[in-house]
Amino acid sequence: MLALLRPGPAAATALAIVAAAVPTFATDAGVSDFVARINAVIAPVQPGDAQAIRAACTTLVGQAFDMAAMAEATAEEAWQRMNAEQRQAYTSGVTRRAISECASHGREMAGNTVDLIGVRSGDSGDRIVAVRQSQGRARTVVWQLRAGSGGALKAVDMTVDGHSLAASARRDAKKVLDKTDGNVIALIRSVGG
Repeated sequence: MLALLRPGPAAATALAIVAAAVPTFATDAGVSDFVARINAVIAPVQPGDAQAIRAACTTLVGQAFDMAAMAEATAEEAWQRMNAEQRQAYTSGVTRRAISECASHGREMAGNTVDLIGVRSGDSGDRIVAVRQSQGRARTVVWQLRAGSGGALKAVDMTVDGHSLAASARRDAKKVLDKTDGNVIALIRSVGG
């Protein structure tokens, strides 16, 4: 997932989010559960086990992200022109791409855990959650979370080193749509859907 991230204006925003994070996580069971789910998936994986890393990334993307919400947000107006089958194909393609990107950074993630460093409320009621890797480069990751259909918190964005996953995917989609005069099929194909 990290390879999709490109420099942008989100860097200052992410730093402000981390700096302004309020340590209210002790009373927020949903956030604690989200962090525990991440750690349960990545902690047991050995850095050299490519098959286990891929499996962990598949689980992590499925458990941590609301891929349907992310796909809709990144496709923007093109989403409204898609039929149900096209939306499913685009969502599946975005999901596969996220899993592949995650797996490409598996050595850094595998066997590591994250520690919660702060939580604040976002403008739309989302929770902005900052975590830091406990080992290695000790990156700070900022998650934008909202309650999913089952009530568990799911990510609709993730910012690493100031680079937003959703903003990057939105730029990629816009490039394809601009280049193809808004062709929805070209957009779906661009993510392998």
